[in-house]
Amino acid sequence: MTDLFYPVFVILVFLLTLIFIPRERYKHYLIYGLLVGGLGDIIVVTTFQNILGAMWFKNQGLFFVLRHHALSPVGWTFSVMIFLFFLPERRGFLYPYVPLWAAISVAYGYIVKNANLYDFQEWLFPIVAYLTFLAWWAFAAWFYLRTSNPESR
Repeated sequence: MTDLFYPVFVILVFLLTLIFIPRERYKHYLIYGLLVGGLGDIIVVTTFQNILGAMWFKNQGLFFVLRHHALSPVGWTFSVMIFLFFLPERRGFLYPYVPLWAAISVAYGYIVKNANLYDFQEWLFPIVAYLTFLAWWAFAAWFYLRTSNPESR
């Protein structure tokens, strides 16, 4: 059953992008999702897993690629797309929005751990992980707001 966790998650998040993001704006969000989500996941996992040894994937089966879970960057790509699509325009709403997504990301980390697909050193969760996710989501919002054309949002 745990073998289906990541594929089901990726399919569900992908379907959410198809439901909410208009077709004419999909490519716009996909580019940001790939850069900030997919590439960001590879950088964060490489840092915390391969360099620091603070986390590791388990029971990856056929998705084991270069000590990474192949569907993790895909899931992050679609998650960032959803995050950016619903990014509030008003700064007052942006301040709670980003920390909320960081908290949701920590919760997701615990869910993946409980599914026996992921584990980590005790010092990583929840504080260091929350700060990492907070920086990641804040960077995503900052990068998007600084580089995207306001008419394309």
